Amino acid sequence: MPTVPTTPAVPAQAAGTPSAAAPDGARDALSVNLNRRRLAGGWSLRELSAATGVSKGLLSQIERAEANPTLDVLHRVASALGTDPAELLRRSLLPPHIVRADELDEPDGETSVNLLFATPGHGRTEIYRSRLHPHSQSQLSTHGAGSVEYVMVVSGRVDLVVDDVRYQLVAGDSARFDARVAHFYSTQDVPAVTHSIVGYPMS
Repeated sequence: MPTVPTTPAVPAQAAGTPSAAAPDGARDALSVNLNRRRLAGGWSLRELSAATGVSKGLLSQIERAEANPTLDVLHRVASALGTDPAELLRRSLLPPHIVRADELDEPDGETSVNLLFATPGHGRTEIYRSRLHPHSQSQLSTHGAGSVEYVMVVSGRVDLVVDDVRYQLVAGDSARFDARVAHFYSTQDVPAVTHSIVGYPMS
């Protein structure tokens, strides 16, 4: 990856402040947008640090939504990535992508395979099986910047709640959503079993 002339690295304390100082929405949007644009451009954290003069540690903290960059740092990073600060701060959370069981192509008496989701660029992957009893709720979870969660309902019915919006899923339904957003699963009168996969970005 070609780099532009660099300036001396800026210590994290000088270029950013503890995460409590900025609104959560802007800091979260920046963490996701920076991570996605860096990976899409083929930049490692080390390369982006060399191109901007911003320390690798601070860039990593920004991508984890743990630091607030100064305007100068934001401009340098945006310039290196070929964008502008406003785009890096844009909050664009997409709603969950849901695939209903009755939408699948599964002819009676035939073996069938349906591709549900395909998302490149993930590193570590975690696979879960969850069983929820009637009138229960899973732990409220977030999985960090750049993470994506996939879930399939194996049996029963569940409510998927993402960013305070509720989505009802029945057996055979699947969903994909931005896992950095607070989310949980809940049941009503019947138990449910789900299989879920959490994908994390490559560092």
